[in-house]
Amino acid sequence: MGEKKTIAVVLVAHGEAETSGFLENYRVSRHTLEHAARVMPIAKPLQTLISLSSSLKKKIRPGNSGKGSPQNGITRKQAEVLQNHLDVLSDETDLAFRVIAAFSASPPFMENIIEETRAFDGQILVNMSPMDNSLTCGLLCGYIADTYTGPELTKVKVISGFWRDENLYALYLSHLFEQIAMRPVVEHENRVLLLLFHGTLVADAKGRPPAFRTGHEEVVVFSESIRSAVVKDVRNPYSEVLVAYLNHEVGGEWTKPSFEQVCRQLRQSGARRIDLFAGGYFADGNETIYRAGELAALAETANVVSFPCVNALPAFGRYLAHKIFNTAEQLVTLM
Repeated sequence: MGEKKTIAVVLVAHGEAETSGFLENYRVSRHTLEHAARVMPIAKPLQTLISLSSSLKKKIRPGNSGKGSPQNGITRKQAEVLQNHLDVLSDETDLAFRVIAAFSASPPFMENIIEETRAFDGQILVNMSPMDNSLTCGLLCGYIADTYTGPELTKVKVISGFWRDENLYALYLSHLFEQIAMRPVVEHENRVLLLLFHGTLVADAKGRPPAFRTGHEEVVVFSESIRSAVVKDVRNPYSEVLVAYLNHEVGGEWTKPSFEQVCRQLRQSGARRIDLFAGGYFADGNETIYRAGELAALAETANVVSFPCVNALPAFGRYLAHKIFNTAEQLVTLM
């Protein structure tokens, strides 16, 4: 066996503030809005106002005790788990891998890590979101297209399109039903499963289709596929499986039903046992960790539990490792 080719694997997640500190949250919010402003009109004064407001809300959120989002820490752990799996897969091959977590809105920024690993034999950039849009894989591909030369493009691959991967559906179902099995069963109890997905802009403030790739079609297909798979599974204990979208409600019309709409529906229905699973995310963060509490506050008589995202599960690490290893084998044939 000759000298190994070293492949950099960059896990690119959105990135969130790791504390409730005002300045850290403000910087993350500004980065997020600056990215969004590349594809939709958000005036700089409005970016500042939104960032100030959201950062203040996080600072004074009841019971935060200085806590921030767990997303970055989870992504770093995902990188560790993935590194271990790739080390095993590549042990007797001419490939070696270095896995690094990077973020689009918080340090270490994806652009910096991509540049730091540019001289590696190859680079595999992983969009750490099930969904594709202009603000996830679009940022990755756009950066590479703008900065890399023709010969360099043969050494880099972007992994995305998770929303259409049947293997991911199987992983989700296995994880979900393992979580369900941990909850005690009460006979004849009315059980509801609420699947959460990141919402998308459907129409701008003037009612026109957005002028960028929102990922709307992808998220609708993905959410319905997961919902249908749960409903059809013989292990399904739920009387109802619902989908709700976590919207930002800025810039125009967003996907329906929103989380708030479904919460009101569940409150009126008198559902007593509600499980939440954020299938639209690979890692828990600010978008997901407070939803059970918000729903429980509205539906006071319901027993509400939130199942974790796939986070740093060994099974998720194995899934990513095989996907990345196969991509690396294709990559080296082009070198």
